[in-house]
Amino acid sequence: MAPSQQPTGNRMTRRAAIATVASVGAASLAGCFGSDDGDGLSGEIQASGSNTVAPITQVAAEDFEAEYSGVGVNVEPEGTGAGFQEFTRANSAFQSASRAITEEEIELAEENDVEYTSYTVGQDTLAVGVNEDNDWCDEITLDELNEIWEFESDIEQWSDVRDDWPDEDIALHARDSASGTFDYFTENINGEMGNIRDDYSATSQTDEIWDAVEDNEYALGWGGVGHLRSLQDQDGTLQTVDVESDMDGEFYPPEEEYIEGGEYSPLARPLFFYFNHASLEEEPDLIGSFARFYINNQHEFAEEVGFYRAPDEHIVENHDQLESVLADIDYDPDDLTVERQDP
Repeated sequence: MAPSQQPTGNRMTRRAAIATVASVGAASLAGCFGSDDGDGLSGEIQASGSNTVAPITQVAAEDFEAEYSGVGVNVEPEGTGAGFQEFTRANSAFQSASRAITEEEIELAEENDVEYTSYTVGQDTLAVGVNEDNDWCDEITLDELNEIWEFESDIEQWSDVRDDWPDEDIALHARDSASGTFDYFTENINGEMGNIRDDYSATSQTDEIWDAVEDNEYALGWGGVGHLRSLQDQDGTLQTVDVESDMDGEFYPPEEEYIEGGEYSPLARPLFFYFNHASLEEEPDLIGSFARFYINNQHEFAEEVGFYRAPDEHIVENHDQLESVLADIDYDPDDLTVERQDP
């Protein structure tokens, strides 16, 4: 894993962020929305979307609220797919996403006259994990993953995958269909978004996947590596499986050097946020300043909660794109309360 930035002030670990996100909506609604107390910004921002990216957005929201006490950012992590359903109907200003918007979602946004832009704010990696007592599956091919997880798969026991693996049922655990992680995995492993067997244990919470794998010698799961690493740090009872690369056919663990080098493919992925241009036009300083604050600090936010930083050029591209949108609505980017900071 990439080393985390040294935290400043009262900041959360990834594990704490994940636990907090589940209840943050009510807390934000109850106590965060206030009046402008002279620090330059006030109002509320609705942020929907990905459970995976929510910890990054939550840390950004808490830091922004600490800087501007009249602002409340309500983070509602219902999943990327469910979040896009809200976002493309203009029901939220910000959308965290663990995959890019789909053609169907683009059409829905067009039907509802929702204009938006997307911003790359970090990188995540999907891991394939097994129990610590699993001493047979230390690497797996992309074809084997497909055979296990494809729709109407006939794989039931480990020995159905390889003859020398145990004659024991595989207990399968993974994300549910509301998740961008689900969409990404099924598209990249099974060739089509949503193509997956229907007899596995599905959940919206990645930590539940790894908890189940931790408890069963014959379990296999996939999900975000950050959650898995946090459990490994606690008691070391989970292990990752090296996955075949579609770049060179070799097997690699989900580790920083192979993610940044491109070898851990196709299971490494970018993370995004989107924002609604109408919300920006209605409250340019509030929405624009939050977007700029997020971009300024995206490396720190991502690394603090266990993800990898996106390349520096994404920060520059993000800032340039935000300023272009502001110019389109005749708002001077220099008038934002938050100043731009390039890497």
